[in-house]
Amino acid sequence: MIHTGENRASLWKRLFINRDYGLLLLGRLVSQIGDGIYYFALTWLILDLTGSGAVLGSLLMAASLPGILLTPFAGVIIDAVSRKLIIVGADLVRGLLILALALIYYSGQMTLSILYGATVLLSLCGVVFGPAISATVPNLVRKEELVQANARDSFSMSATGILGPIMGAALLGAAGYVGVFIITGISFILSGISEMFIRFPKQERQTPAAAEPCSPARQFILNFKAGFAYIWNNVGLRTVILFAVILNFMANPLFSVVFPYFAKEVLKMEAGHYGLTQSSFPAGVMAGTLLVGALAQRLSKHRLLSWAIIGQGFLALLMSIIGFPMVHLNMSPLAILISIAVPMLFLGILNVQVNVPLNVLLQETVPDHYRGRVFGLVGSLVQMLVPISMALAGVLVDVIPAAYFLIISGITTIVLGAAMGISPSIGSLYRQQELESEPPPTAAAR
Repeated sequence: MIHTGENRASLWKRLFINRDYGLLLLGRLVSQIGDGIYYFALTWLILDLTGSGAVLGSLLMAASLPGILLTPFAGVIIDAVSRKLIIVGADLVRGLLILALALIYYSGQMTLSILYGATVLLSLCGVVFGPAISATVPNLVRKEELVQANARDSFSMSATGILGPIMGAALLGAAGYVGVFIITGISFILSGISEMFIRFPKQERQTPAAAEPCSPARQFILNFKAGFAYIWNNVGLRTVILFAVILNFMANPLFSVVFPYFAKEVLKMEAGHYGLTQSSFPAGVMAGTLLVGALAQRLSKHRLLSWAIIGQGFLALLMSIIGFPMVHLNMSPLAILISIAVPMLFLGILNVQVNVPLNVLLQETVPDHYRGRVFGLVGSLVQMLVPISMALAGVLVDVIPAAYFLIISGITTIVLGAAMGISPSIGSLYRQQELESEPPPTAAAR
């Protein structure tokens, strides 16, 4: 006899681990797709209204500023305020804002000032929403399920990165700007409503940083300093964050500046072929999420992290070979496409094997009452360095041949991966995590 109810429960557990994490993941999935649709529509709307790339660039820069400036301070709020309130509230506010944009556009009152203001407010919601989700995950799943949870989160981010623009283009063609805003706004509100049903465990609170009662502003500053001091005094954690920031500093311009330049100006790829190479990376990320659980069981997370970074460095060296004229000038367009798309696929697979062990390490080792500040500070450091790394890569790629740029990046990545593998402070952090994850010994039978 087939037990339909049991089968459904088993399928839900395989897909979403448990009820509460499943609701959180679905809420984040809807929010990420909504973000992708909104920013796609926003791009076209700005160009329709102004036809100016400069205006579009300034708007996107304004959208990134809250994340750069406020994320480390947002961590204090995430640790002090109910995370359920933050997660639900951020989605509801975003939904209402976008519905308001639909009404304003329909009435013919849309202006650039309104778009700037709405985009900055939406970005502010994202500043607290992302770190609050990351800080909440360890409270909703068991320690041994953290790898699975982070793998599913990585899968959802990759899938929505593909689906958001596709759905945005389809909705814009079918329903226009008003339809896009209405559908996106409703999706955010439905996401917020579903998150209301998550059973958030009681949140750990930090003891007041000040011995004497003080003003909220001073308490806020003291709590921020306490979070920074916690990271600084933990050598292993400080080392992991430093390596993570350096790796992101190198990786962001590679994908946003170097690879597009390499494909168009050096390899002379067609736009369609380049698009296929770009889609192979998120496809690799999705494939990597299916492998990371099995690999994490066979290898220590420390070794998996180190070897995955080293592997990415070797893939960059492999792609650099195609950059030499004596190689790519004797290759067909199809051969060039395959020689770039396949390494990009494996880069996506290895990317998951790096990000998941790093996230799990932070989630398991950082106490609940510091978790928001740690994730906030890491996110802020990464975002602050993105414009610098982009600008630097844009200058260097005109000076250094792309093949040599990839060689330098590959060798540096290999060195960083090896250094992380032999780092005693990172090793001790992972050993501490593994010891804490082991079940307590059972009493001997008499």
